[in-house]
Amino acid sequence: MRTDVPLGIEPPDKDTLHRLPLKGLPLVTKGLREARLIKNARFEGVVELFNDEKSGSGQISPDRLTEVFQFDSHNQDDLDLIKHLSLLNSYDVYTVRVALRRLGLEVEDVETLQLTPELRTQLVPHMRSFTQPLLHAVYGSATEEPEDLKDLISLFISPDKNKARENLDRLSKRMRIDVTAIPKFIEDYGDVYLSLAYYQYCLDQNKPQIFSFLDAIEEMQRSASLKQSANLMATCKTLQTKILGIVQDVASILEMFRIRTVDMWEKMSEETFRRMESMIIGYQTAIGSALCIITVKMNAWNQQFPQKESGGPWSRADFLMTNMRPGLEMVKDISYNDLG
Repeated sequence: MRTDVPLGIEPPDKDTLHRLPLKGLPLVTKGLREARLIKNARFEGVVELFNDEKSGSGQISPDRLTEVFQFDSHNQDDLDLIKHLSLLNSYDVYTVRVALRRLGLEVEDVETLQLTPELRTQLVPHMRSFTQPLLHAVYGSATEEPEDLKDLISLFISPDKNKARENLDRLSKRMRIDVTAIPKFIEDYGDVYLSLAYYQYCLDQNKPQIFSFLDAIEEMQRSASLKQSANLMATCKTLQTKILGIVQDVASILEMFRIRTVDMWEKMSEETFRRMESMIIGYQTAIGSALCIITVKMNAWNQQFPQKESGGPWSRADFLMTNMRPGLEMVKDISYNDLG
């Protein structure tokens, strides 16, 4: 995933879809806590033990960790956890949360699986379509949008207008929860919709690379010499269909959740929100997986061919077959029929 950072500066690992820092996870093996899981160009989950300009990236398959670390009854669970997490199709914080929850595991520091404050600020524009219905329900249309999720929560913790207090009381009765429980509800509301804002942000950031890559594929398909390879032409078609399908499916699901959120506030209750929350969480893994493989593949292509004229036709064709095609079968099409 590309973010609005200076050229050459990578975003923090926990703000990405394809890198997972192991520090902060329930591990006891010291060396592992200093490593991270990454998706390589072939969409394989590997442990990166080090990465620097001189030595490059030191990657090892989770199955070979016993060659580097000793595992016994004291830390065998570490190896099992790494192997399990390596199989996830996305390492974004929301997908990892779901995975750990299913394993009955918790992290000591909740910030470990939270997006950075800097990224959360960048996500504010994407959050507005989800927070506006809530703000209007309590404060009316004249309320300015907060600049951060914490600011949103503070509006409900310390409402400074009599009208807002009245609306807040009405909201608590409508949702059948105590006024004192409203801040926790708002925090849950903000977090679940922050995930959708994050995925929209990732999709938007990848779009320029996606369209550039699709242009390169079309150029290959027009090449007289490359047309002779039926396998290559079939791969080009598969990649086009898969990538465009991912973009369209993710965009459709995010838009459907926007529409459903507006409708939800017409008959708002804690029950209706919890149903929506459960539905969104249920889709986080699928959306994260789809966007992760897009990110990994687009990054790999751009690193190999940073300019439109980089590499010759056969060089591009070879990279397409050996690095861009593998792993695509791991991400299934996203079905959203149950969203209506």
